[in-house]
Amino acid sequence: MYEVIYYSVTGNTKKVADAIASELGVTARNIKTVDRVDQDAFVFLGSGYYGAILVKEISDFIERNRMQGRKVALFGTSGFGWEKELVLMEKQISNKGVEVVGRFNCFGRFAAVKRGHPTADELEDARRFARSIRDGANARVPAASIA
Repeated sequence: MYEVIYYSVTGNTKKVADAIASELGVTARNIKTVDRVDQDAFVFLGSGYYGAILVKEISDFIERNRMQGRKVALFGTSGFGWEKELVLMEKQISNKGVEVVGRFNCFGRFAAVKRGHPTADELEDARRFARSIRDGANARVPAASIA
């Protein structure tokens, strides 16, 4: 069983979450509507990058769910493609005894930067990432190419 949980302000991360979820045959859920996830679920957890901090909603989600011993995959979007949101999430989640088995990052439109992102190709990369996790492949998928 898979859970795709995301936090999105502008809708970029939601698009990626929906692409991942559609590949897995589940519905992506906004973190604001999720209290707890099934202990047996494999979690895909995503966020955008907002002001060089891990958003409170992600931190709270990690704190209120028994995550120790789980394997999770992280995904994110950012206007500059730096993957800092993934670094912040992985740091916090690893401190909780969670193994991150894959990461995916692509651009997201921010103001006038990276208009048109995530692109159809980036969303296909997100679906490919989900397939690699589902099929047990090495999931260290590189970030989508810079467009």
